[in-house]
Amino acid sequence: MKTLKSDFVDSKTGRHLLDALYEKFAKPQLHDTLKPHNPSIYIRHQSGELVHGYLVEKVFEDCKTGFYAEARSSIYANATPVLVIRGYGSWYPLDRVLEDTPDVFVARLQRQLKAAESSGAVDWIKQQFERGNPADIIGESLGGKVAQQIAAKYPDYIRSTVTFNSLGVAEKLAQNSTAIHVFHYFTLGERYAFWANGGDYIPGTIFVISQRGNNCCYKIEEWIVRIARFEGKFRKRRAIVVMLAQFLLLNRHNAIVLNKKKPVVVQIDRTQLQSFRKNSFS
Repeated sequence: MKTLKSDFVDSKTGRHLLDALYEKFAKPQLHDTLKPHNPSIYIRHQSGELVHGYLVEKVFEDCKTGFYAEARSSIYANATPVLVIRGYGSWYPLDRVLEDTPDVFVARLQRQLKAAESSGAVDWIKQQFERGNPADIIGESLGGKVAQQIAAKYPDYIRSTVTFNSLGVAEKLAQNSTAIHVFHYFTLGERYAFWANGGDYIPGTIFVISQRGNNCCYKIEEWIVRIARFEGKFRKRRAIVVMLAQFLLLNRHNAIVLNKKKPVVVQIDRTQLQSFRKNSFS
């Protein structure tokens, strides 16, 4: 068996070395939905199934809140296990994964955190730590919010936390978090993550990612998103523009970026994140 390096941070860029792989795990991949062994958490997998070099050890779910997560262990020796937490809703066309309750968006509520505890997901995290191989926790959107809540409450048991276009958590929780090795990735022009609940983020390394940066195509997309707010005599035209804008924003929220050829990845600080969030409401 091959052995992977234990160092998981790129010394030059500050990126998590597994961020591209984790993006595949955490985000929906509609173009590959019907392909066997699709690694996305939005596809229901079974315990014992081999997915992209990882064995699905356990599946955790809670029908009351819609919480769904999979514990995965790499087939490589000494590699880090990972808990992948699903975001809101289900993309699977044939077998509906549990539906989330609407209030899970609220930043201060911890219903899915409690579901992670009661379903055994947190116990699995503790078991990995006791075995000397602490796990990574990852999630997109709502899944990122739950990942942050777990990391903030159980920081000593986790190797790293990686989120993609995550919803925020309660401001007090973010301020008091002692979790280390936290990585937040936001797509350039992201809106949904910030519109959802206006929450804060536990401290960590923050990146803005895109396929080609602030180029001409991106500027056109932004123009469409902004004119979608027109009213009055533009109402009929606006309905079409709104649909197009929603499609563009949904694509940004879920698009695979880090796995594209030469993605643009820019590290920002918390002050810049606040500016980035504020711009998303304009």
